[in-house]
Amino acid sequence: MPKSTMTLCACALFAMSAAACVPPKADAEDLADFGPNTTMAALQSRGEMTIALPDDLGPFSSIGEDGEAEGFVGELAGEIVEALDVEATYVAASGDEGLDLVDQEEVDLAFPTIGITERLAREHNFSGPYWVAHKRLLVPSDSDIDEVEGLSGEPVCQYEEETTAVDIRGLDESIDVHEAADFGDCIEQFEDERVVAASAPDIYLIALTESLDDYVIRGAQLSTIGYSVAVPPDSADMTTFVNRVLTETKSEGRWLEFYDKWLASVADIGVPSAPDLTLEEVATLWPRDLEP
Repeated sequence: MPKSTMTLCACALFAMSAAACVPPKADAEDLADFGPNTTMAALQSRGEMTIALPDDLGPFSSIGEDGEAEGFVGELAGEIVEALDVEATYVAASGDEGLDLVDQEEVDLAFPTIGITERLAREHNFSGPYWVAHKRLLVPSDSDIDEVEGLSGEPVCQYEEETTAVDIRGLDESIDVHEAADFGDCIEQFEDERVVAASAPDIYLIALTESLDDYVIRGAQLSTIGYSVAVPPDSADMTTFVNRVLTETKSEGRWLEFYDKWLASVADIGVPSAPDLTLEEVATLWPRDLEP
């Protein structure tokens, strides 16, 4: 019997006990060499991993009442978990807190909301960027304000990450900036009618849009900031693995599917595309923190 005929017969027999004779989805072994001394093999041996991510940035990132990761970041975390074929426990942590947890190896991965700079890239273990944010404006949907120029003399809530701050007063000194210690402070400022707009990186504006009625994200990109997955120190193999999972997620269209599912209705960033920058490239956007 010809080899091709034998293959077809084998597939037909398999179909009797399974839904179809189709190639299985690529698993972790397709992405990295899980040798006996690798971080990935150790996680598989444990059968579980712990991941830190923000729980207050829905629909960008949150943790549900059932303890499962939700939002765009939750989907990306799930890709890594699925590739390893382990169970996951999610803990709430943002910014420096998430980075500290992973550096102290109290969690296996983290998605810290901290913009990548050259100093951070040199001092910590990061993947390539999974999201590139831009500082923009949040205004009422019936407002005619669509650029910073329209905020001259107006009160504006501004939230910044310290190392990647771009003060909108550098564009117009007359803007009455109300600095926010936490991006949630902007919600109160809107509700108390103390401000007419907010300015922050889009991951925070997305969360504000979700919390407020009839507000939209507008304006030009006032800054560009990359966000990456943090990996424990001395786990270069895990960094390579995470990068390969993210690359596959982007190339196979799932990154865009997650964007459409969670963010398309509120992000308003035009035609989205998955970041194609390396860690080194995104870090050079913020070289200033290397200055003494």
